[in-house]
Amino acid sequence: AGLLVGGMSMGTAKAADLGGDCCADLEERVADLEATTVRKGNRKVSLTLSGQIDKQIMYMSDDRSSRTIAGVDNINSSTRFLFSGNAKITSSVTAGFEMMMEWSGSSRSDKINQVTTLGDNWNLTNSSGDGSLSVRTANWWLEDKALGRVTVGRVNIQGPASIIDISGGDVQLVAWSNPSLQGGGLYLAADGGGNFYSNTLGNLAPYCYGCSREEGIRYDSASIGGLLLGAYWGEQDRFSVQARYAGEFAGFQIAAGAGYQHDNNLATTGVSKRTDVEQQAYALSVKHIATGIFVQANTGKTNWKLLNNVSGKSDGTMWQVQGGIAKNWFGPGVTALYGEYGRAEGYASDTAAADPVTGVATSLGGTITSDSVDYYGLGVTQKIDAAAMTLYLGWRHFDPKISVNGVDRPLSEIDTVIGGARIQF
Repeated sequence: AGLLVGGMSMGTAKAADLGGDCCADLEERVADLEATTVRKGNRKVSLTLSGQIDKQIMYMSDDRSSRTIAGVDNINSSTRFLFSGNAKITSSVTAGFEMMMEWSGSSRSDKINQVTTLGDNWNLTNSSGDGSLSVRTANWWLEDKALGRVTVGRVNIQGPASIIDISGGDVQLVAWSNPSLQGGGLYLAADGGGNFYSNTLGNLAPYCYGCSREEGIRYDSASIGGLLLGAYWGEQDRFSVQARYAGEFAGFQIAAGAGYQHDNNLATTGVSKRTDVEQQAYALSVKHIATGIFVQANTGKTNWKLLNNVSGKSDGTMWQVQGGIAKNWFGPGVTALYGEYGRAEGYASDTAAADPVTGVATSLGGTITSDSVDYYGLGVTQKIDAAAMTLYLGWRHFDPKISVNGVDRPLSEIDTVIGGARIQF
């Protein structure tokens, strides 16, 4: 029967022996797997692949027409994938990298418009078909636990603060603080269903505070009691600084941000023309933890010292506020209900007003002497934690106003409705 060892006979032990032909078979199997598996270049630097798909159905309407498009890429948080990794140099110093690719298809929520005639020059951004990949970020970084992180390459720059979303329900997926990312390509239309003009909703509200990406060098401090400091310098002498804070007090979450950006750009389309512009923006968000009630807002200003070598353009100013409640009432994840209101003014003033896109009605041509747009909206998001997914539905109403050469030009109001989902991997 064999010698018993710990209640198991030697014959039984032999069946669990890893010697002999067993290891040879295992090594052969490992070699087969390595030959058919994508591998990273070395074992010193980790590699992570992550990303997301974010697609929606978008409805748009004005006095002249309405349109619904399915499969639109949500540029509030676009479809993308990311390669990232790091390696520890010492106990306090780490090196790493990031390369993010974005899907640049033809149907983007910031580009599509009301025109539907195929072949029309004004419809080029609406054409279907294959898209392409573009590089959002590509950089390396060095980080010290006490001194912070330095990043070199194509980065998300520091700068003026956009709304800081502390809802916990991904409200910024559907209602991000730059309204032109949803419907910015929509042409302004004459009130009552007249001509479309080539000026767009995005011309009146183009602000994108703190969201630019450029090649350069960026610094992020380590946390100082919840306070994070940052700075960036890069192409065309673009310079920015930012401060952000997050903390909890007496049952409330609080987040705040402030930033400044200076661009000194030389455009070389035809004759070289310089644009010298300063931006500043501030954000404050508060959430009551127990109830899930939240309010989040930001305000910003853009000052053009020079625009194409010409001084005197009026400032662009904006403000917006969002509020609602976000809690996990049903089990799958947080549900957020929100409302919002915002206003932009002066961003298109002192620029050219363009002729009509179609028709023969009175031209809008001339110089825009004043402009504004008020907008408000409602929406809901639903997180599905088990699938790393967020469903969203939101409506916005825009009331644009413009005067050309001192004469008011009544414009149609615009409505957009978006519904879709983001799933992360």
